[in-house]
This record gives sequence, structure tokens and C-alpha cells, in this order.
Amino acid sequence: MWMAVIPTVIALCAQAVVFIRQAIKAGPMVGLTKDDISTAMKAGTICTIGPGMSMFTVMVAFMNLIGAPYAWLRLSIIGTITTEMLGATAGATALGVELGSPDYGIIAFCNSVWVIALNTWGFFLVNLLFAHRIEGLKNVLDRHDTQIFSIVGTCVMIGCIAQFMAGQMVNGIPYVVAGVAGFCIMLAFLKIADKKPKFGEFALGLAMLAAIFIAQVVKNMGV
Repeated sequence: MWMAVIPTVIALCAQAVVFIRQAIKAGPMVGLTKDDISTAMKAGTICTIGPGMSMFTVMVAFMNLIGAPYAWLRLSIIGTITTEMLGATAGATALGVELGSPDYGIIAFCNSVWVIALNTWGFFLVNLLFAHRIEGLKNVLDRHDTQIFSIVGTCVMIGCIAQFMAGQMVNGIPYVVAGVAGFCIMLAFLKIADKKPKFGEFALGLAMLAAIFIAQVVKNMGV
């Protein structure tokens, strides 16, 4: 099983290297200096610490249910435990067994794998059919209002974040504390970054880590 998933993960790593190199080359074309590119790379690296720790935690839990190789593969590709768990559970339920139970055998595992894999085809098809048309749509909208595309993008981002937060906050007080703490801490860090711009590179990553720590303390308190 490991030999089946390792090539895909290596391909993903190669893609990441290619994207980084192309981004660095494209920087000067859009007016970015070497210092700007270096700052962006630092900020991106720091901001991956919190999500990386979270992803490692959920991957360990997912390993116990569906096995280490496939859990590693799927979370390397998709990176969202919610989507993967829903697919794995649906595949098991279709055969009348519970995910991770003693009855969850090779047939149920294969069924889960098929459901998870087919579930992602929607994303790929949408990107394949419509991603290259977005630039044309942007040009059409810019003729009427040059800001509307940016406004729509910002609204979509706010909506996605709000949806994810709302879905987590219903799970209990620690989740609410994590969301509220992260929001408040990030606001405070942004104020500090106004006076000390260099601090802005670390703001998001530190805010996530601080929110995780506070939420864990609250959970340990039994709230």
C-alpha cells in the first residue's frame, strides 16, 4: 500500500517546488522586489505551522480508521478531514458496517476508497471546465466596475470562513473559544503590525497557535 501512494505524494511535492519557482520568477513581472518575495515566503512558511500541526493531529486519528498509507495520501491531496471522513463513512455505511469497527474489512475499505476518490471529481471537473474562463469573466466585469471582482472575492472568502467557523462552533465551548480567541488575537496583532510591519509576517501563524493553546486549556478545564 505504501508503494502505491508514495509516487503520488512525490508528484505533489514536485508540483509544489515547480509552483514556488514559477512564483519567484513571476514576482518581478508584477512589481515585487526580492525583499517582497522573501517576506511573502517567510509569511507563508510561518502561517503553515498552525494548520500543519492541526493536520498532523487529524491524520493520526484518520490513520486509526482507514490505515496510515491512504490517510497520508488523501490528506496530502485534499487536506480536509471533514470531506475524507464523510466519504469513508458513506462507503462503509453503504455496506452496512461502521467505519473502524471489527466488521470493517477489505471490501468496506475498498468501497470507502472509491467513494472518497469519486467525491473529489466534482472539484476537478469544475476547475477543468471553468478555471480558464475566470480571466475572461473578470475582464467583462471590469468594464462596468473595476472593484466588483475584488469585492465578490472578498465576500466569498468571508462566507467560506464563516461557514467553516459556524460548523465547528456548534461542537462545544472550546471551539467557540478558539474562534473568538483567534479573531481577537489577530485584531490585536494587526494593530501591532501597523506600528511594526515586520511583525505582520508572523501575525497569522502566532494567532492560530495562541487560539489553539487557549482552546486546549479551556477543554482541559472541562468547560
